[in-house]
Amino acid sequence: MHRILLKTLLFLLLLLASTQVKADRHKPSTTYRNFCSSCHGLKGDGFGKASRYLFPKPRDFRASPLQYATSINRIASSRDILHVVKNGISNSSMNGWSDLTDVQLNEVVQDVLSFRLEGARERYYFAVSEDTGESSAGTPSISTANAGLSAYLSQNTVAGPKWLFANPKIGDANLNQGKLLYQTQNCHKCHGVDGRGSYGIDLTGEFGYPAFARNLVQESYKYGSEQLDVARTIRLGIAGTKMPGSPTLTDEQLRDLSHYVLSLKGEETIETTNNERYRRAIGVTLQRK
Repeated sequence: MHRILLKTLLFLLLLLASTQVKADRHKPSTTYRNFCSSCHGLKGDGFGKASRYLFPKPRDFRASPLQYATSINRIASSRDILHVVKNGISNSSMNGWSDLTDVQLNEVVQDVLSFRLEGARERYYFAVSEDTGESSAGTPSISTANAGLSAYLSQNTVAGPKWLFANPKIGDANLNQGKLLYQTQNCHKCHGVDGRGSYGIDLTGEFGYPAFARNLVQESYKYGSEQLDVARTIRLGIAGTKMPGSPTLTDEQLRDLSHYVLSLKGEETIETTNNERYRRAIGVTLQRK
């Protein structure tokens, strides 16, 4: 009986904490409401009024990792968020907002950070309420249930040091070795042997939406076309996507592979519409006049 009462008390306390989190939800800035909420939603959950017409879907700041992250732990810093807000993301509906003032840009960055923090806190309380745990005496521990919140938030929302390519030796890159690595690292299975991306293969992104691998020949690279950008993407991967990291590559292999990827890039760059991106993701080959 005592054990049941303690479990009930723990559940009620967690429910109260979760309810308080919802009551204290972040109220976004006017800048966010004017320029971001139509796609990302007033709650930052990706369900803005325009989201149903967009592909890929707008980012859910609460439940999804921010994809552009230059930190070694793949958690986006305020600097990374600012970069995306100012520059946008190629071949997506995410426009760059470089015409906003520094004050407005900072407001949006803080809004995104707040949404991410709230989402992490909500996930923690949900997980703990599902699995309350028990003390060594066989009874739930309220202090244990709350003690991990700070550590969880730090692990999921605090960016680590910026990743740096220690010694790229760009001039010494070996294209033949890079081409071999492109095969042995299975890059071709998603991006194609010729680097022109995926059409109709079984790729899905978060929440089951269809996805496709980047066309390395004709499309702008999602997060930068400099060798450092490509090397970072290969090394760290892209959080929340099927693009894995490659932590076991040596610096020399990373240099050769990133150089080979850049060698595939053609002179002309294509931009695609929402309809074209969706059709491609479900396996329809784009026909351009």
